[in-house]
Amino acid sequence: MKNNGRIHESVAVAALVAAGWTLQVAWISNFLMAKSEELHRLFDVVPSIGPIAGLYLSSLVAGVVVFFGTALWLRGKDCQPYRQQTLAFFFISVILFSVMTLPIVYGLSLGVTRS
Repeated sequence: MKNNGRIHESVAVAALVAAGWTLQVAWISNFLMAKSEELHRLFDVVPSIGPIAGLYLSSLVAGVVVFFGTALWLRGKDCQPYRQQTLAFFFISVILFSVMTLPIVYGLSLGVTRS
């Protein structure tokens, strides 16, 4: 069988789903790490680099797990019904990641005072 250099549709859909979930995990982890000193220490896996190494590691693990899980689930299936939703999810994830990783957003803290 001749390989014409094309990527299977199920692999492409799995890659977009994994990229979207990786972005979601990254901004949520970043937000939680900024709010919790305990999580900040947990993500500090390489002290010379700081907690960003833990953020990258958690995002990488999430991306790999979601990619292979989605690829196995879609293997041999018709992916046409998933195309539009997958692309929309990816774009929404990019927008959410871009907004939620702004320092003004994750650094925002609200306080309640009683009078």
